[in-house]
Amino acid sequence: MLDAPLHPVATFWLGVLDEIIKLAAVFIGALWALWNFRKSRTYNQKLDLEIVGTVFIKNDLYGDVLVTAKNIGASRHIVQKAGSFIEVSVILDDLSEHIVELFQVFTDDDSMEPGESINDTGFWSIAPPIDNIVWVKLDLRVVSKELEWRSSSLVRVVQQPGNALATRDVSEEDL
Repeated sequence: MLDAPLHPVATFWLGVLDEIIKLAAVFIGALWALWNFRKSRTYNQKLDLEIVGTVFIKNDLYGDVLVTAKNIGASRHIVQKAGSFIEVSVILDDLSEHIVELFQVFTDDDSMEPGESINDTGFWSIAPPIDNIVWVKLDLRVVSKELEWRSSSLVRVVQQPGNALATRDVSEEDL
């Protein structure tokens, strides 16, 4: 009689309660891990864009641009050729903006592993009259897996007699 439980039904219900608590703990732990995974955004797609341009004047206005896209996330990116481009615009002294050229970027190398970066360059020229051009605006648009990243840069056009070299401007990123 000493080995008999005090209440035969209580041990059954304590066993059920023990299983429910274990199941709830596993479920809450899974939700916590998922929340931290989403919060860290480690596996979200991220690109760091940089666009730098230079202009110079020798009869015509010439320019070049260097664009860099770095994959700072942990997922692979493939840049879509359709929709990824550089738009070159001029801003005149009356602050009107005119699109001069539009060309594709990253046509040779379009895939990036995590931590990898790709570069591309572009060149253009604008025929005279160029006296009223104050800025050259460079807009970069990159599309990957239906996500879009943008970055812009302004390059000041310095009008001097003879050859004039414009200064470089640091890019602004739009993520």
